[in-house]
Amino acid sequence: MISVHGNPLVSDEELGSDGKGGQNIYVREVGKKLTSLNCDVTWLTRSESKAESGVVGLSERLRCRFIVAGPQTHIHRDHLYQYLDEFVAQIHPAAFDVVFTCYWLSAYVGMALGLPHIHASMSLGYMKYRQESMSSIGPTRLRIEKLVGELADVYVCQTHEEMELMQPRNPVYIPCGINEETFQKLDKAEAQEKMGFDSDRLNVLYVGRFAKQKGYNYALEALSCTTIPHTFRLIGDCKSVSSLKRHPSVQLLGSKKPEEVALFMAASDVLIMPSLYEPFGLVAIEAMAAGCCLIVSAVGGLDENVQDGVNGLKVPPGNSAAILAAFEKLWGDKELRERISKTNRQHALKTYSWKSVAAEIKQNLEKILD
Repeated sequence: MISVHGNPLVSDEELGSDGKGGQNIYVREVGKKLTSLNCDVTWLTRSESKAESGVVGLSERLRCRFIVAGPQTHIHRDHLYQYLDEFVAQIHPAAFDVVFTCYWLSAYVGMALGLPHIHASMSLGYMKYRQESMSSIGPTRLRIEKLVGELADVYVCQTHEEMELMQPRNPVYIPCGINEETFQKLDKAEAQEKMGFDSDRLNVLYVGRFAKQKGYNYALEALSCTTIPHTFRLIGDCKSVSSLKRHPSVQLLGSKKPEEVALFMAASDVLIMPSLYEPFGLVAIEAMAAGCCLIVSAVGGLDENVQDGVNGLKVPPGNSAAILAAFEKLWGDKELRERISKTNRQHALKTYSWKSVAAEIKQNLEKILD
């Protein structure tokens, strides 16, 4: 499994910082579950420090190899393309039967190796540049995304929108998963009591990176205009927003371990994902499993996975007034909140699991190796 910029061994505390999030979790969880299905897995990722070197053995079937390509420091993913040939040169294709790549940078590496190839995009420039101005690496990214869609033996689409947009040669639909064991044991009433949440206030949660495309500022703007008694808790690497002018109801909590995040989700009434674009939206699925109501932007995987009024409320991206209206609707209708909470929990625990994702990946690996 190749994840050039998404180290699967990243610490839980680093999740939510620059470039560290859903991809790291995806590679980690799918890789681990594949080993339980008798696959031998090597993670290949770029070294970002002197401490990240060589091969780290994790079990008989699982290991992580750090490849030195460019300076051993964190480099934003938009500036890693120049080091990819150096990355490729250190991989011996004969050591592997198949390559599974995540993100367009890894796709470049995978195509260069000439092995049977399965690819998952994780994020698409074709979606991103609808909402943001194109960076200098944009044309290269779009070219490689198109090329891997044409050449990959299996192209994993996490949403039907991605399948329609990219029209890859060999598409399969496999959405992301969750650790169902973590969420099955959660109880909302117990979580609220344990966390000391005030049930007379609307407990709102944001989990993710503090990047422009995540749209968290629209949620802050919306809640700053309401008279609804609420507490807005934000989880993620808060260094970049530490100077944020805080409203008394806003709490910047920093990064948390996955088990802690799940507990915050279970104790919260509403999780907000106001993204300007979102390829899948794993955090929303986890919040569903925790029995949390959702307010999400009607974009990408969020638009596909959330039915308005059934398992959440959808708003136009970049619209704080619509977010405010959604908050007020949920606050004024406790029965709706409770119904959505119950529906979400049942649906997510039944539909999404990393075990089933890995099983479908393995089936497709076997097909291209026959």
